[in-house]
Amino acid sequence: MQTLAGERRRQRRELAAERAVLARELHDTVAQQLSYLQIRASRIQALLATSEQESAAQPMFDELRGTLQLLHRQVRELIASARLTMGGRTLNEAVQASVDEFARCSGCVFELDNRIPAGLITPEAELQVLQIIREALANVVRHSHARCVQVSLLPRPGDGVEVRVEDDGIGLPDELPESGHFGLRIMRERAAGIGARLEFASGTPRGTCVRLLWSGA
Repeated sequence: MQTLAGERRRQRRELAAERAVLARELHDTVAQQLSYLQIRASRIQALLATSEQESAAQPMFDELRGTLQLLHRQVRELIASARLTMGGRTLNEAVQASVDEFARCSGCVFELDNRIPAGLITPEAELQVLQIIREALANVVRHSHARCVQVSLLPRPGDGVEVRVEDDGIGLPDELPESGHFGLRIMRERAAGIGARLEFASGTPRGTCVRLLWSGA
């Protein structure tokens, strides 16, 4: 048992080191280049302000700046995501800390129902599960206007896990974006990367339910 626990700690350390390298590379290359492009776009716009072509060029520059701002925000989110580690904690401890964090920064009431034993999820998968939970919680706080949020981690047959994040907010739009919403796309990719299934559904009688089904190693 101690050997298995030690191996899991070693795997977590290796994953954390790899993600730290990725975060530094994103910051030192893509993020800095995007910042430079935003500065240059602002400079060109200022020069065009004295030109007779300003009215024709303005819509194009508005689109360019909007795209650059979106890309910059997405890269910053990726950097923050890459820097997130388990920090020597178990998944159960990390989920509890995340729920406490979002409770402090929002007006929502959070409830956590965690029934999975420590070590059930592999180190490779547990960080992705944590990221999906955090993104779901962030979406609740940003968009749902919810008052209550329920986070559940439940065992399934065959060493599987079911994770649910449910809220009593305004619910899903009529058409859930498949590709335009960066956060949802990343959540789907994280789930697929560990062989899990991610579902979005309207709650009963209102709100939203995000459901992650992981079948085990």
